[in-house]
Amino acid sequence: MVEKSSVFIGLALLFVIFPLIPVGNRASAEADADLRTLIENLRTLKSDPNHLQQVEDRISEKEAQVQSEIESLEKSIRELQDSISESESRQEELTRLLETLQPKPDGLAKAHGGVEGEALAEEWWAIQPLERPEIPTVQNDRWSRNPIDRFVFRRLADKGLTPAPEADRVQLVRRLFFDLVGMPPTPREIDDFLNDSSPEAWEHLVDRLLDDPRYGEHWARFWLDLVRYAESDGWNKDSYRPNIWRYRDYVVDSFNRDKPYPQFVREQLAGDEMPGDDPEKIIATGFLRLGIYEYNQRDARNHWNDIMNEMTDVTGDVFLGVSMSCSRCHNHKFDPITQKDYFGLRAFFEPVIWRDDVPGVTEAGHEKWRKQQKKWEDATTSIRAEIDALCLPYYDRKWKETVDKFPLDIQACFNKPVEERTSWEHQMAYLIERQFYEEGTPALKKMTEEDQKKLEGLEKQLSEFDHLKPPPLPEVMSVRDFSGEISPTIIPKDRRHQPVPPHFLTVLASETPDTEDLQPELPKSTGRRTALAKWIGREDNPLTTRLIVNRIWQQHFGRGIVPTASDFGHLGEPPTHPKLLDWLTLHFVENGWSMKHLHKMILMSSTWKQSSQHPEASDQLKTDPSEDLLWRARIHRLSAEEIRDSMLFVSGELDRRIGGPSVDDKSPRRGLYMKIRRNSPDPLLSAFDCANGLKSVAQRNVTTTPTQALLLFNGDYSLGRAEKLADRIQGLETGDLGEALSSAFRLAWGRTPSEVELKRALAFVAPATDQEESTLNRERLVDFCHVLLNSNEFLYVD
Repeated sequence: MVEKSSVFIGLALLFVIFPLIPVGNRASAEADADLRTLIENLRTLKSDPNHLQQVEDRISEKEAQVQSEIESLEKSIRELQDSISESESRQEELTRLLETLQPKPDGLAKAHGGVEGEALAEEWWAIQPLERPEIPTVQNDRWSRNPIDRFVFRRLADKGLTPAPEADRVQLVRRLFFDLVGMPPTPREIDDFLNDSSPEAWEHLVDRLLDDPRYGEHWARFWLDLVRYAESDGWNKDSYRPNIWRYRDYVVDSFNRDKPYPQFVREQLAGDEMPGDDPEKIIATGFLRLGIYEYNQRDARNHWNDIMNEMTDVTGDVFLGVSMSCSRCHNHKFDPITQKDYFGLRAFFEPVIWRDDVPGVTEAGHEKWRKQQKKWEDATTSIRAEIDALCLPYYDRKWKETVDKFPLDIQACFNKPVEERTSWEHQMAYLIERQFYEEGTPALKKMTEEDQKKLEGLEKQLSEFDHLKPPPLPEVMSVRDFSGEISPTIIPKDRRHQPVPPHFLTVLASETPDTEDLQPELPKSTGRRTALAKWIGREDNPLTTRLIVNRIWQQHFGRGIVPTASDFGHLGEPPTHPKLLDWLTLHFVENGWSMKHLHKMILMSSTWKQSSQHPEASDQLKTDPSEDLLWRARIHRLSAEEIRDSMLFVSGELDRRIGGPSVDDKSPRRGLYMKIRRNSPDPLLSAFDCANGLKSVAQRNVTTTPTQALLLFNGDYSLGRAEKLADRIQGLETGDLGEALSSAFRLAWGRTPSEVELKRALAFVAPATDQEESTLNRERLVDFCHVLLNSNEFLYVD
């Protein structure tokens, strides 16, 4: 109390003795009056000793009043805290009540903790250790060719079902081409297979298509759907990303080279942390740059938080096959995944900063460029200095305008030196920088006319040295870890603000990496993402290994052994052939994680080669209405890209170049290379259910709508391809119209027309009249080609 009293007395004396000290730039008369008042106060204290005691008494009274107000305030705070605690208790009680009322899958435990939590984990099939099942045998099995068939045949025999006969050779070759390269075979390729009677004919064709560069183009598409690949930012601005196509080419190349899956995963999650001088590893980290982003967003804090959450969500979808986003706000309702697990996964990405200044070249290539660049810089030093001096004031003004748009705390991050920033502060500063550069050079538009003329003259002088300037280095969208202090990962609304370290799913991992113990292979990196990638690619990780094998199976059969390909949780569907899935997974890992090896095993099986027609289909559908047991092939429609590419292929227009910058919809290149804008997708591809890049897509919808028919029947694109196909038919040097029309059938449908089909086609294309012999009608030939491209035989594969 004595100390408080001294403080209050001191403050009071200041106000009593110096009540009117001049502040600012007052007039001299006011300053004189203040000085006189001060002198009078001093005289009063000197002449009246009791005056000080009166001041102290007043201070004591004031202190008592303040103390009373403090006690009253503390009481109100305690009452408020009690009210909050009571409210939280009621909220928790209500949450528990809602959880008991919420429907749960059969046998699901009610809680995450204790014995019930352990029971929940034990029920989850996807995390059980991989065990090698015994390959089943069935007496009198003359159908099976490899272990896949034996697992399938065992299930069929148990249910009293029989497999369909093998599809005919024309159907098989057409199905195989679409399965592996996404395009139809040429008539010659069909003939070559039909004329090869050797026992190895099918295997040789499979091997040839697996080595075809078009294989990577086709199989890259399903992965790009998964990782939500697009070439624009999304949201309202939807700016185009001119360099992200390099990631697309990386995926194509990875499939063609048959990269082992763990390497494929690691390059995308942590290629920048891998040793070696390979620009592909940097390009691969474009996976972490595919999310939605809007450069003119002012709310940088929530903007980056959304980016980090989306990065975490898609990692869970693509590599783990579990819906991590369900655990962002609370423990997962159905799976043993906690909120802490979610933020433990996010913590692996906490240090990530976006990089746009790392070129996609080797160090040797970069050094060569630097030497040439120096020659240009030395020759243009004075000119560039004049340009900088001229433009700098305008750029400074633009920088200030850009920074001022953001909240003060975000501005502080930008103004802080890089070496003093935390990772979060650097991320905030980056969003400001991106906004400045994305807006282009509006600063120079405010130049005076005199400065503009001067700048034009200097730029003209500079252009005289263009012969010395090397071509620009390939620009890459990539990531790196921040080299300074890493900001902690905090669970929102956690009052304790306790940092969550990076850790794997608790239910799967017996050990958790300690950030301090992580030893990155490269300096200035945390090694967090490398640890995550290595864990995903571990041979004994039962979840991630099963996941990729199921995805490959899904692409071949149209449906996975686990139908919910990105949800291996309790809300997903269980595997139809769990032992087959485990056997394939172990076989996949033991054979070097080779996707091409797995493709070949599937394609050599009797299961894959079945016909879509079964003589006892109506009876077998009663036993297996959803056809889960694989007793016949599924008829499927071509994908959006396959429809477009096949039209170009059949018409003879297809540009077969591989890789490079994306093109617009008028280009005759494959649909893979078309510009994919999130907010304005191509009408034809969109109508046929292509992925839009807004979220991870494990399996596309297959809709049937009037719009599709109208686009194919009346759309300019299909009409244009029909005209080109007609040109191709007319250009054939057959001398026989019937033979030319037969070629059209074979190009579009892959088979020779029946006599009735050819007769009708001839009658339509070259109708006879009473006055003259039948002659080719060009307009009708185009219509005939248009009909071929609109037919089910063109659009569907059986």
